[in-house]
Amino acid sequence: MHDLHAAAGEESIGARIRRLRLERGLSQRELSGPGVSYAYVSRIEAGQRDPSLKALRILARKLGVSLENLETGAGVSEAQERELRLADAELELRLGDDLRAAEQSFRALLVDARENGDTFAEARARVGLGIALLQAGEAREAAAELERALDSEAVAPEVRPDAYSALAHAYRELGMQQQAVRLLERCIEDLNARAPEDAASGALYATYLSRVLEQRGDPASARVALLEAKERLEAVGGTRTRIKLYWSLARTAAAEGRFARSLAYLRRAVALLEATEDTVELARAHLGCARMLIEEGQAEQAGPHLA
Repeated sequence: MHDLHAAAGEESIGARIRRLRLERGLSQRELSGPGVSYAYVSRIEAGQRDPSLKALRILARKLGVSLENLETGAGVSEAQERELRLADAELELRLGDDLRAAEQSFRALLVDARENGDTFAEARARVGLGIALLQAGEAREAAAELERALDSEAVAPEVRPDAYSALAHAYRELGMQQQAVRLLERCIEDLNARAPEDAASGALYATYLSRVLEQRGDPASARVALLEAKERLEAVGGTRTRIKLYWSLARTAAAEGRFARSLAYLRRAVALLEATEDTVELARAHLGCARMLIEEGQAEQAGPHLA
């Protein structure tokens, strides 16, 4: 339960929502909407109702703050808040409960990131927007957004395979199988040239390619692609091997001065370690992320990895 009856001198969540609403010149009716009725907003602000997580997400989006900021009142930097909002929008997209809400979140983040010169966040927001549009059945607009996103270093094939998979899917939906094949073949070529050790990503792209080839009516080529995927997967080994692989790739990218790519590999290692619940190695991975951010002058964003 949220702390509706905060101690003296502390701002309750209802009071915080009311303050933020008034600061933005919104009425309770303007803040309300699907999932959060006018009466619900009124009871929350009066301290008579504990808002659900879903309601908090909706209110945070309408008020233009992060979920954490709305829940706790903790002040964060613009970059941190943008990161939190991106993570929240990406989670909302994965859950798939409200694709239009996710789309709106990514559009707002895209404008915010562009206005503040945050190219990394802009690329992430554009990928999220493209995937949201694709899942909503708007393949043409999705392809346009994803094509623009791929121009960023932050969306290299080894860093964001989901972006390339989504674009290939959009091409397939538009009847552009040849473009999808060329895209995925180029991804495999780029991986072989830039990150030959990343067998996991190579296997993923080979699997994507086999599906497109099958749909195009070329089962022989699809079978070859599947065999390649199988060989790559056998080379990857278990989870521990993949963690070591991502760790090594992160160090290599850092040595080459490719910060975004290095951080992406570290985060993939963190995600796998969280799944294995290896607390010692997980702590090392978080420290690696924090050190990378600090060395790049982004100390504020290192905080969550040290918490």
